[in-house]
Formats: sequence, C-alpha cells, structure tokens
Amino acid sequence: MEIYQQIFFTTLAFSFGILHLTLFGYNRRFKSNLFFSVFLFLYALNIFFDYQASMAVQDQSLFYLKIHRTVMPYNSIFALLFLYYAFDVTIPKYFWVLVITLAITGFMAVFKPIEYFVYVQVPLLAAIAEAIRILILAVKKKKDDAWIITAGFMLLILFSFYDLLMDTGLISSIYGIVNGYPFGFLCLIISASVYLARDFARANQSILIKEREAREMEVAQKVLEAEDRRKAKELQEAREVQLSLLPQCITDLKNYEFCFEMIPATEVGGDYYDYQVLDNDQILLAIGDATSHGMKAGMMVSIMKSLLLSHIKNMEIREFLNKCSKTIKQMKLKNLFMALMLVKINRNRLIISSAGIPPLFIYRKNLNEIKEIKIKGMPLGALDSFPYETVETSLDSGDTVLMMTDGLPELFNSERELFGSERVKEILLEHARKEEAVNKIVANLLAAGKKWCGEAQQNDDMTFICFRYLGHDK
Repeated sequence: MEIYQQIFFTTLAFSFGILHLTLFGYNRRFKSNLFFSVFLFLYALNIFFDYQASMAVQDQSLFYLKIHRTVMPYNSIFALLFLYYAFDVTIPKYFWVLVITLAITGFMAVFKPIEYFVYVQVPLLAAIAEAIRILILAVKKKKDDAWIITAGFMLLILFSFYDLLMDTGLISSIYGIVNGYPFGFLCLIISASVYLARDFARANQSILIKEREAREMEVAQKVLEAEDRRKAKELQEAREVQLSLLPQCITDLKNYEFCFEMIPATEVGGDYYDYQVLDNDQILLAIGDATSHGMKAGMMVSIMKSLLLSHIKNMEIREFLNKCSKTIKQMKLKNLFMALMLVKINRNRLIISSAGIPPLFIYRKNLNEIKEIKIKGMPLGALDSFPYETVETSLDSGDTVLMMTDGLPELFNSERELFGSERVKEILLEHARKEEAVNKIVANLLAAGKKWCGEAQQNDDMTFICFRYLGHDK
C-alpha cells in the first residue's frame, strides 16, 4: 500500500513541478510559478524519501531519513516564497532569519534525524504561522481567488492533524493510511495549481486586452494622423488660395520703389495687402487686418479682395470704405471685422484713410525725421456707415513710407513686453537715412522682431508695405 502511495504522490508532485516550470518559461514575470515548481520538486524528494524510510530496514531507514531531513527545511522556504509572490506581499526581514534557522536546524537533523528533529519542528511551525499570516492578509485584501489556496492549506492542516492524532495514539490508521500529510499536500498542490492557472489566465486576458487597446490606439493614432494630414493639406490649399489673392510683388512702379511682405502667425493669415493701378496713372495701396486667424480670417481676406476689385475704381476712398463696412455687416459674420488702410498715390501726392489700422510713418529725407500720420476709424463691418477721414500729404524725392498692421508693434517678448511703435520708428529712421532699399528696411524690421520675440511664439500676422518716392521719371 505504501509503495503505491509513494509512487503516486512523488510522480504527481514531480509532474506538477514540470508543468509550473514550463508556465514560468512562457511568462517569466510570474515568479510564483518558478518558486512553486521548486517547492514541488523538493516535495517530491521529501515524500519519496519519507516513504522510503518507513519501508526500509533500520540501517537503510536512517540513511533515507537523513536525506528527508536535508530536503524538508528548503521545502518550507520555497513554499513561503511562492505565497509572497502569488499575493504580491513584501518579503519581511524576519523571513531571512527564518531561512537561516531552518538551514541550521536541518543541518543538525542530518546528523541525528530522530533526536534533533524537534529543533526542525520549531522553525517549521514558524513557517506555518507565516503562511497563515500571508493567507489571512490576502483574504482581507480580497486578492483574486485567495480563498482557493486558503482552502487547500486548511485541508493540509486537517490531514496533518490526522497524523498528530495517530502519532499520539489517539486514533489508529484509517484504510491503512499511516501518513496523512501527503493527502493534505495533494489538496494544496491542486488548489495552488488551480489558483496559478486562473492567475495566468487573468494575466493573459489582461495582456490580450492591452494588446487590443494598443491596436485600437494605433488605429486611432493613424486616423488622427490621417486627419491631421487632411487638415494640413486643406490649410496648405487655403494658404495657396490666399496667397494667390495677393498681388505679385512689384519692386518699382510710377517713380516709386515698393516692397510688400507678409509673415502669417498661422498657415492661413488674417492680414491682407493689395494694390491697383487706377485711371490717370494713380496707384491704390491697401493693407488690412482681419480680427481673427485661420479659415475665418482667410474668408474675410477673400471678401475684401472681391470688394476691392469690384468697387475701388468707381468710388472715392471714403465712399468705398462705407460700402465695404455696410456689405460686411449685412453678411452677419458676428465678431469678424476688417481693419483697413488705403493710400491713393497721384505722382507725389498721397490721399490716406484708415479704418482701424496703426499709424502710417513717413521718413522725411530733407528733415531727417519720421512723421506719423494717425487716422482714427472703425473697422469695416462694425457699423453700416462711419465718417471716415482722409489726410493728404506730398512726398519729396527720397521720402520713404511705411504701412503696417499691428503684428510687429504688438509683438511680445518672453517677459510679456510689447515691441511698440517707437522701436519701429527708430529702425525706419536708422535705415531710411542710409537710403537702404525698402526691402532691406522691411528685412531689418522683421529681424528686429525675431530677436525681440526670442523663444516666444509669434502671436499675430505681420504685414508691411514700404515704398520710396524716387522723384524723377523713369
């Protein structure tokens, strides 16, 4: 009978040990499988030599018992390591004291397996107490399936109690079973294996869920990237349309040297510049600033271009401004307006009007100073009509004029300080007095703005029209 029990329990423990070692090989994050497999291999040796000692003659029995005593302490150590890792319990410092104690008492029991076995039992009881503590803690924290291992452990204690009653002579063996604890360990092995299998399945399910979520995120990311590409393409197309609305840059025309420049803050800017050659060789210059950015501002630029092409040749400046303001207001674009400055050039005479654009600066070569022309006016679209003003002035040879939107004067640096109009006038004076080309004057303004901005982001479009009266017929 005993030999059959020996074969059964040894083979069972060894087989389960191979199983859990294989599971550890599949997923090395689960060290609980590793420690449980080592525990099972040690238990297989433990149970084999225990039965072997009971079946052998006295001299051989003592030899097998010594091997049994050698293995027993380490069996308990790996059982505790399995429980620590199975329930994510921090290994306490006293565990290592227990390890040392088990190793020393086990070593002592090898020399006198019967006499010194009592010393081994003390740390073994401490190991059982620690196992109970871990299980109670796991159940209290409601760890997944903690009750499964707890049930197996309770059955081990029940069968061990059976051995105790039988050793004390209170009961005799039942069905010839002289060792009850192997049956208790059988229950513990099965329950622990079920727990680890379920834990492994949960982990795999979690991995599958994470992989599915990762795939979904990847798909979503690709969709977002495609959407971003689509929007970027649309913005680029809108920018190309907007740029096509702006006139080709002229360098000289009708005794003047010109420079037009626009640096948008976004792909589609809200600034606008234009020019028209009118009857009687007059030139009409326009510079504007919509009260928004992006597609809405681009739409306002398109509206302004259409109005300019349709009406400017047939209207005076003030009449044209009121016509535009009324038309835009009737479109009910809510808070979308257009600031605009117009300058009509007739030889050396300028007629200037403004609807909310910053002052116009004139460098007077003869006086070597900057003259500022500030005209108040409501942005187009705010009112049906407004008494827009006009200012007339004349230019002498070498005089330089600068028209601009508020992008540069209202440019912030990293300390939230404004660039300001005074710096614009200083730069204009410095470079115009040297009779530098108007495109270089604009380039110096942009360079100063970039230096002022530093790491801060450009917060508004910057547009310039700079021209110089040459004072002679070409």
